[in-house]
Amino acid sequence: MRRFLLTAPYFEVKEVAVQGNSRLSNDQILGWANVPLKRSIFAVNIKGISRAIASKSQIKKVEIRRILPAKVLIVVEERLPFACLSRGKELFEVCDDGVIIKKTIDSMNLPVIRVARSFSLEEKLSRDVNILLMAQQLGLPFSQLDVRNRHTLVGILESGIKIYLGKGDHLDYLSYLPSLLEVYREKKKGLKYIDIRFNEQIIVGEN
Repeated sequence: MRRFLLTAPYFEVKEVAVQGNSRLSNDQILGWANVPLKRSIFAVNIKGISRAIASKSQIKKVEIRRILPAKVLIVVEERLPFACLSRGKELFEVCDDGVIIKKTIDSMNLPVIRVARSFSLEEKLSRDVNILLMAQQLGLPFSQLDVRNRHTLVGILESGIKIYLGKGDHLDYLSYLPSLLEVYREKKKGLKYIDIRFNEQIIVGEN
């Protein structure tokens, strides 16, 4: 029976299809997959193909399905840019899971994470992306997050107000900022910065 399944022309792969892609072309994904046609669908190395595609930074998830008698379906979820990484004059797309996707020339009006020139592109940006996600959930539109000095993280709101960020529990103080900003809007007072690096206190700098 096994021999029949591996040699019967009826089960030879005749079609390889791709679903779920929007930025990547079918040809690019098919090239990564390199599924051999005219081979038994039961001899196709599903795990190997999945690993090959999943190793690409543009791919978040991948699933390979055998559809009998002769079709292989590749279902992908692409990584989409949530922010941009700025390293010197270089710009890269960053996904919301902290993975760097690829080089780009346009920030696409996304928040920009500024890093030191010594930053390795092999690193994940989980902490920095989590800060942007937390700010986004609170309705705080960060245009930039400057982490060039790893000891002093600075977020910059679209309004230009600087937010000096602490680490660990101090980041919880971000939740107080929408109310604080609303108070200053009602008072019609301008702010230069808000400093949340210190325990049990928030420091503001007025214009």
